[in-house]
Amino acid sequence: MHSKTPPRNRLAKVLPEEWRKYLVERGCPKRKYTAVCRATLVGGRVIEEMIVEEGWIIALDRAGLAGTFERRIDFDPRTITELELLQAV
Repeated sequence: MHSKTPPRNRLAKVLPEEWRKYLVERGCPKRKYTAVCRATLVGGRVIEEMIVEEGWIIALDRAGLAGTFERRIDFDPRTITELELLQAV
């Protein structure tokens, strides 16, 4: 389940449960984490640095992540076909 506290990005989207379980299996804590992932979508699009924070997709790159921000997530998280964990904090 995603975090009960609101994400730093007001426009964030929830990461589907199957991918949250995948991150936990790869060593991410269940709560209070930030992960950088490479995601492949249904149409073949690859997102090199998808930032996931406590079960929320908050950004698609590392630029401008300080504080609270608004950045549009321009895909449906249910279309993720492959996820690779690059870094977890």
